[in-house]
Parts: sequence; structure tokens; C-alpha cells
Amino acid sequence: MTLAPGTMKRFLISSGLILAFISLSACGFQPVYRKNSETGYSSNQYLQTVRIAPLPDRPGQILHNMLRDRMNPLGQPRQPFYSLDSIITETTKDLAVRLDNTTSRTNLTILVKYRLLRLSDGSAVYSGSSRSTNSFDQLDDPYTNLVAEDTARKRVLRQIADDMTLQVGSYFTNATK
Repeated sequence: MTLAPGTMKRFLISSGLILAFISLSACGFQPVYRKNSETGYSSNQYLQTVRIAPLPDRPGQILHNMLRDRMNPLGQPRQPFYSLDSIITETTKDLAVRLDNTTSRTNLTILVKYRLLRLSDGSAVYSGSSRSTNSFDQLDDPYTNLVAEDTARKRVLRQIADDMTLQVGSYFTNATK
């Protein structure tokens, strides 16, 4: 009896997938956005109870809007239980310099330190930080440089917003056990 071509390959792939799923369940892996069996709520529902505090300057406005899109897709909560306060620090560093001493490549790094406050008593229930770096080319045209820097800033802030949402969601998943 011979096996059809590809049967052994399919068997090995399916065996590997089954083994991977068993390994994940054995290590305690749990999806972040699952419903909690005790409370019946998912971390998404807890995220919708978080008021995103306004942030100063244009990068703060962009981050604020990105966080609202991720945590409060239906708009700011009318009666929030938590408030997310953040501080943004932005730095640039020249990476490459031309022969005429002008910069040709720049790194943009943004660090956001944040606290999740319970509004009922004002206590900080979670704090964290998120950092991301992106680089952009510096050309001879000032407008092109502004657009490149703005695009890099938005990419960095998008990564930070995703990370902050994941960290706060993970807090809610673990805190409500």
C-alpha cells in the first residue's frame, strides 16, 4: 500500500498544528479580547469605559484620536470608570550627515508614559510606557522634509496607540480574574 503524493506532507502539517495548539493551551495562553467567564465582560467592554484625557500639541491630538478610535469606537463614554492620562516626549536624532554638514537621515523617537486612573477614588490602577522610533530622509526641499517628518510621526504614534491599547486591554484581562 502506497500513500498518495502529498499525504505525508499534509499529515505532518496537521500534526504540527495540533501540537502547536496543545502547546499554547498548556502554557496558559489566553486571547486578550476574550470574554471573562466570571464577569461575562471582555477587555474591549472595559476599554470602552476609559476616558482618554486630552493631550497638548499636535502629536498629542493625533495620539488622542488614535486611542479613541481603538478604545472608544462609539465615542467617549458618558459615565467613564477610568481615565487614561499620558505625557508625550518627542526627540529627534541626526543619523547621517552629508559632506556639506547637512543632515540626510533623522530618527524620530516618541516616548509616552501613561497612567490608568480609577475615577471613583482617583487611584492609579495601572501605569506603563510605550516607545517607538521611525526614521525619515532629509532632502533639499523643506516641504518634503516636513511631510516626511509628519508621516514618520504618524507611524510612530500609530504603533504607540496599538501598544497602549494592548497593554491596557491586557491589564483589564488580568485584573478581572
